[in-house]
Amino acid sequence: MRRWLLALLALSLTLVALPAYAKPQPGPAAGRQHGSFSAPGLPTLAYALYVPRGVADKPHKKVPLLVYLHGCNQNADDAATGSRLEQLADRENVLVLFPQQTRPAGSTYPVTDGNGSGCWNWFLPDHQQRGKGEPGAIAGMTRAIVEDFAVDERRVWLGGISAGADMATNLAASYPDLFAAVAPIAGCAYLSCSDVTGTQALAAMGPRARVVPTLVVQGSADMVNNAAMGATAVSQWRGTNDLADDGQVNGSIPLAPSSVTSYDAVRGTPPGDPCVGNSRVPCLGGALGLASYPYSVARYDDAAGRSVVEVLVIQGANHAYTGGNPAGTFVDPVGPDLGVAMLDFFREHPRR
Repeated sequence: MRRWLLALLALSLTLVALPAYAKPQPGPAAGRQHGSFSAPGLPTLAYALYVPRGVADKPHKKVPLLVYLHGCNQNADDAATGSRLEQLADRENVLVLFPQQTRPAGSTYPVTDGNGSGCWNWFLPDHQQRGKGEPGAIAGMTRAIVEDFAVDERRVWLGGISAGADMATNLAASYPDLFAAVAPIAGCAYLSCSDVTGTQALAAMGPRARVVPTLVVQGSADMVNNAAMGATAVSQWRGTNDLADDGQVNGSIPLAPSSVTSYDAVRGTPPGDPCVGNSRVPCLGGALGLASYPYSVARYDDAAGRSVVEVLVIQGANHAYTGGNPAGTFVDPVGPDLGVAMLDFFREHPRR
């Protein structure tokens, strides 16, 4: 009996020494998911995350992540619906994260903060710096998704519209080590449109300073973020990247575009009347029978001929996401499709 017990004990010790068998973990669920992020000293933010079926089926394959920030009077689900980014994500196998601004009851806009209309507080100093406020929370949320999924850290991209565009600029200046490229739609320069030289955005980058490829999108008929405000975004990002590449203001990113390509209007029937519906601004495309507005793309290239700043100006477009789904708010179904434009730009600009 004793000999049997000793043999059993020896066998037990042998089994303990062997590595434990780890059962394969199931992949993430596909579709739109909801969650929240919180960290000490930072605001708690909700989010929607879209996981394409191709990503869910191959959870260990490296994929890009696009972080898209909604505008005022929107939320994560509205932005996901109106932008059509989920459909594009299915096609391209891209994770899409839609952070959502907190909207406490009784808050007002714009006297004290942006939350009364679901706006990001891009214009307040506490939300313009690394490690603080909403930039800190959105960056922390992004890092959590990067850790939870097989995200290619060279392809973490950032876009946003209106207040979301301005918060995207705050984030790209504060976290150039996290976001490879940025696409502000209907936004302006860093520090509440004031940093037209780009020097303050470079200072915000600190020792992490690097060229951040930028796609600036502006509607020529935008009545909220007018063309002059959009021009400050171009000036700032051109200046910031000119400084970031070699530490000098030397025209390494030229003052004048390296090229400008124009595209004609396309006639046709847009998928819905862009001038009818909830929370829309006056627009011309549907009334003129256009499937796509005329637009131009100006490129500012570096010495190697790579675009660093691109400027997409949509002639006749108002303060809306063009090429969007009319089921969302502040969208214009008439093209060009801004989701396609963003992903085309981002695909060409992984972090170097």
